[in-house]
Amino acid sequence: MKTVRARCLLVSLLAAFTLSASSSPAGAGELASPPPAAITAPIPWAALSPSEQQVLDTVRATWSQLPPAAQQRLRLGAQRWTQLSADQRERVQARLSRWNAMSPEQRARLRERYERFQQLPAEQQQSIRAAFARFGALPPDERERLRRQFEQMSPEQRQAFLDGAQAQRRVATVREFNQSMPADQRPATHAMLRALPPQQRRAFLQQWRSLPVEQRDAYRRHILDLPAEQRSAELSAAAAGLPSADTTPH
Repeated sequence: MKTVRARCLLVSLLAAFTLSASSSPAGAGELASPPPAAITAPIPWAALSPSEQQVLDTVRATWSQLPPAAQQRLRLGAQRWTQLSADQRERVQARLSRWNAMSPEQRARLRERYERFQQLPAEQQQSIRAAFARFGALPPDERERLRRQFEQMSPEQRQAFLDGAQAQRRVATVREFNQSMPADQRPATHAMLRALPPQQRRAFLQQWRSLPVEQRDAYRRHILDLPAEQRSAELSAAAAGLPSADTTPH
């Protein structure tokens, strides 16, 4: 149990250092907004409104070093500034100051981690954000202790913990999936999944997990009963984010 908790907290720490939507490059969780559309071009400081510049003044000198998507999240968060309580504003300013105090090398490492985070599958990003939320709920002294512990790890140690956490999530997913279907249908379902290309398999599992529990087995049976060609077309469309010809379980 202690190992599981440590790995979950490690994922939380990773989120804190990968500049996810829940943790902007400045760590300003209170300024976090829903992920914007893909941003490829940097936002010039001069493009910000006077009120946005006032809120983000702490990072003005390092604004150009932030990834474009992080700039967009901070900008959207600055627009919500008036909705924050006094305590939330104080925490935001402290985190912005901490980012501003980092060395160029530290910021470069964070940007690299942010870019790696953006390349993760959506389901894994969501898991990391959830873990970060759990980390943020810990008492301040516990968070600080874990931050120090994380910073003292070597890259190899961090990757080993992360790999362990991912493996545990995979085991939990397999167990949940198996328990959701009749035992006599597991062999055929497993054979179907093994025959799917990785992208279609991920699309199936993501769709399955996104459904209410009571609808999951109907969706599984629907996909299992389709002819191979139709199954491939439907899951390919799901993987591409396109509407398929028939996504209603029969």
